[in-house]
Order: sequence, then C-alpha cells, then structure tokens
Amino acid sequence: MALVRRVVTGHDGAGRAVFESDGAPPKTVEMVSEVFSLDGPPREATDGGDGGGPGYALEPPPGGATVRIIRLPSTGDWLPVPGAPDDRPGWHTTDTLDVEVILEGEIVLDLDDGEHRLGVGDVVVQRGTAHRWKVVGDGPCAYLAVMLRPEPGAVAPPALTARLGDGPHRRIVTGVDGDGRSVGALDGPAPVALRTGDVTITDLWQTGGVLTSVDQGGDSPGDYELEPVGGGVSVRAIELARAHDPGDAGWHTTDTIDVDVVLSGAVELWLPDLEPKVVAAGEVIVQRGTHHKWVPVGDEPFRMASVMFGLRH
Repeated sequence: MALVRRVVTGHDGAGRAVFESDGAPPKTVEMVSEVFSLDGPPREATDGGDGGGPGYALEPPPGGATVRIIRLPSTGDWLPVPGAPDDRPGWHTTDTLDVEVILEGEIVLDLDDGEHRLGVGDVVVQRGTAHRWKVVGDGPCAYLAVMLRPEPGAVAPPALTARLGDGPHRRIVTGVDGDGRSVGALDGPAPVALRTGDVTITDLWQTGGVLTSVDQGGDSPGDYELEPVGGGVSVRAIELARAHDPGDAGWHTTDTIDVDVVLSGAVELWLPDLEPKVVAAGEVIVQRGTHHKWVPVGDEPFRMASVMFGLRH
C-alpha cells in the first residue's frame, strides 16, 4: 500500500509545542498502517505510540486501543480471518468496540440480517457482533479502523443512546436481535453535535467514559462539549468551510490524545511560534495535548475524522 504520512506533535524539554515527527509510521505491513496504539487507558499525553513487535494482533490489549488505516484490493472474496467456519469464510467476532470510516472505494459488511454496502464517508460502529467484510467495485477500498478493548473490572459510566440525526455521514450501528443474530440495529444519518456558519461536527460515537463492554456508548446527550463525554473516547467527523478563518479564537488545548485523519481537502496545523504544516486527504495527525489551531486551505471544504482519547491523570 502507499505509505501513510503521519504528523506527530508533542513538547520539548522546555514544554514548548513541537512537531516530533513527520513521515510514515514504522508499523506499515502489506495492507495495514498502524498510526497509533495504546496498551491500556492513557494517563498522560505521551502515552501510547507505535506498538512493539512485528505484525499485528487482531485485538488490542484489555483497556487498550488501535487506530489503523487499512487498504484492500477488490477481489470479490470475503476477507480471510483465521478460525472462520469453512461454510462462512471471514466470519468472526472480536472483544472490541470498533468504529470504521470508509475513506475510498466500497465495501460490504455482512451480518446475519444480510449484506450492507458502504461507500466513502459511511461509518460502521461494530459492537462485538459476528460479521465479515468483502471489498466490491472496480478499485481498492481504504478505511479508518478504530478498535477499543473493554477494561476489565472498571465501573460502567452512565449509559448513552445512539440516535438518528441530520448529519452528512451515514452510520450503521450493529447489534443483536432477540434470537442472538447480528443485525444493523440503526442505519441512517449520524447526529450533528455542533453546527455554526463555518463548522459542522458530527458525532460518530462516544463511549461516555471508561469502556466496560463492547456494546457501550452512543451520542452526546446534551450541549456540545469539546472533549469526550465523561473523559472517555469520542470519534467525530469535523468539517470546516473553505473560507473559515478562526483567528486567535481558534487556538485551543484539550486534555486528550487526538488521532485525526483527513478525509478531504487540506488544512494548516498551527503550533505556537512555528511555521504551520499542511496536511491533506489521507494523511494523519497525532496531537499530544499541544496548543494548536486549524486553518483550511485550498478550494474545497476540509473534512477529518477525529478520535479523541480522554486522559485519566
């Protein structure tokens, strides 16, 4: 696969925000590029990074997470998974809550209730249900895959509810029916968490706090909050209009580690006292609690998917 560009921010010894690296993440093997991983819940902005060891485990460690860009050719076959039944190739479950965002091409998600075809901008929230995947169409499919593993023994936060909205992203939320079959429990537009003249932020999923089960989470329950609900993990889609100029009001810092994947357009990422870096479609930013702002550039709206991990100091 083409190498994924990743920009990582951080702080130097004097506490100043810096660009720590700019290039391909070291864990790029065949069709998978791992852009960030956590072995457990993050407590500091420096936690996590590039997972150790060769290859990829299917699931992150308990309480951990992986964020990957996966690019697959169109073969017409179900993607192979070790241990799948002979009569249902690729069929599997994981002890994870997964959020996938389609970046390029088309792919089919097969559940017990049938096949669900997905295209660019569509989102799947996979809640530990049995499923399989097949790339369709004439070209490859690329998607963002966020996998979150529950933390054993943790206390569950207040429950959130998933609902339909009027946002620009179709979202399929999987579940289990009364007969134990995997189904698309919710299929339609995800809700907008914030809409102003130049900014649209859509909830793709919120865990609501520490993750204790694969079927946990939903959408923001009330007024918009910049940081994840309950200090958990949020996955959102952010759109900034082409002419958006935040000025000094655009500078901000969050108590989070953010993994941002550009869906379309381009943007300048500004850190204090440094020349900005331009990041464009398909590129990734890992933001480690630094003071920053975003300024769109180019002739089209800027869109990105943003995964925010709340820090547990």
